[in-house]
Amino acid sequence: MNSLQFIKKLYNGKNCYSDSLTEDEIALLHIPSGVERIVEEMVDTNRIIFLTGNPGDGKTYIIRALEAKLVQKDVYIEKDMNSVTDDKISDVINKIVECYHHNKSCIIAANEFPFFKLIRASKALAPELHNELINVKKNIIVYGYSTLQLRRICIIDLNERNLLDKDRSVIPPIVGKFVELLKDSTGVNSVLDYNVEALQSKLVIDQLMRLFNLVAMSGEHFAIRDILGTLAYAITACTVDDEDINGYYYDALFSGDNELMSFIAQFDPILLSKPSLDEQLWNGEKTDGWLMGAPNKWPRELTDESVEEATELFKSIKRKFYFENIFAKELSELQPVDYTDCERIFVSLGSSSNKRGILNMLINSMNRLFLSTDEEKERLRIWTSHSFDLSREAGAAVSTKYIDAADLDLVYPEPISWLKEMEFTPDHLVMKLKRDNNSPRLEIDVTLLRGLISIKNGYPASLLSGQYEQAISQFTQALAATSAARDYGDGELLIANRREGSRKKIYIEDNKYSFHDGGDF
Repeated sequence: MNSLQFIKKLYNGKNCYSDSLTEDEIALLHIPSGVERIVEEMVDTNRIIFLTGNPGDGKTYIIRALEAKLVQKDVYIEKDMNSVTDDKISDVINKIVECYHHNKSCIIAANEFPFFKLIRASKALAPELHNELINVKKNIIVYGYSTLQLRRICIIDLNERNLLDKDRSVIPPIVGKFVELLKDSTGVNSVLDYNVEALQSKLVIDQLMRLFNLVAMSGEHFAIRDILGTLAYAITACTVDDEDINGYYYDALFSGDNELMSFIAQFDPILLSKPSLDEQLWNGEKTDGWLMGAPNKWPRELTDESVEEATELFKSIKRKFYFENIFAKELSELQPVDYTDCERIFVSLGSSSNKRGILNMLINSMNRLFLSTDEEKERLRIWTSHSFDLSREAGAAVSTKYIDAADLDLVYPEPISWLKEMEFTPDHLVMKLKRDNNSPRLEIDVTLLRGLISIKNGYPASLLSGQYEQAISQFTQALAATSAARDYGDGELLIANRREGSRKKIYIEDNKYSFHDGGDF
């Protein structure tokens, strides 16, 4: 099988399954990763290693890539717990226990459910092993400092790995590997030659990285199999005998149907609209800045023949512009703000000054979920609302307490110290009280974070899912029971008319009520 055929079959094909690859093919695909370095270190220190994750996450691939060293060290390996029947699971546990007590290393690869079965079975057969497994499993991902010390067991959960992590993305090395392999196929297909040349350009790779960075911020998990298949199809779709496939990499990337490509489709440049640029691309007026040469034909030239063909050509040219024009930044900046802001938030959380600004933004958006005109950023209001008709938004809300922003903290998940080299991108934040790990916690996943960012950018809170309001209401009501909850003072309480976006202040003094107009916060 030549290199072209090999790469083509990576798309939704058996070539992505490590069990079907020869040693030479493993070497062809091998991209060193942080997880491999962790496994090597754990083997060198005679640890018991559990590799877990979804099918296609690369468990078998990692073991096969390190096989020579593992054989040399006489490491016991169980490549697939799926193949271990219930009556044989005790044999595996006994072998692990033997390695555990004799300071030998072993590697157990297991999908999520077989791993759960192994843990459950070990409770009766090997209590010491079971207890350490449970403690390590709970501390794979931590929030800040962890006191758990690495002993005999290391669990590497590839479900937590993000191979699209901005700083350690596998996209550039995989593209580079494919390009090198396909250089031997030049002259077979003119579009393939074009793709290979284009994907050696820094501009094209940078634009690819922009797209995959957005995917990394989605909170979705994509296995190495998905990534290999996506890039293989983008480069080699031009060699598929199908008239409906436009094989240039910038078109093929958005036309495949694996899970990753289906997700990338929402960032397709054709969805980004800048009228002046669109007009230039339609009329053939954008002739400068093209890396691989300007288009030979423009949509306007086809309008008399077929509007449909003109439209398809326009889409292709717009994608080409996104990847291959030095002025593409103006189009890239139109990608969904909620995704790009997510990326900025996770990147900048390490700075305490940035964290304060992010916290204030989140508080403001959370307050505006209950009252659209609320501009308060320093105090998280504790609103109480009620409606007999659950299909309708409650029209009124009352607030008598708040939580000061100075009492709140934002933390985000990170791999524990011995997993620091694992490719990882946080997929949520946690809001809680400072210096109180037992306080109520609000997990702000990417979906909720994007919703709060949308509110910050002026999107009407009433159009968002009611689950946002429910989650935040439950969090603030839990905070109301803590010592951090503060009264507004002077008998003040707020009543909000949510439908009108207005509110009234009520003061209770000497057993009398006095009302004040709302005005601005």
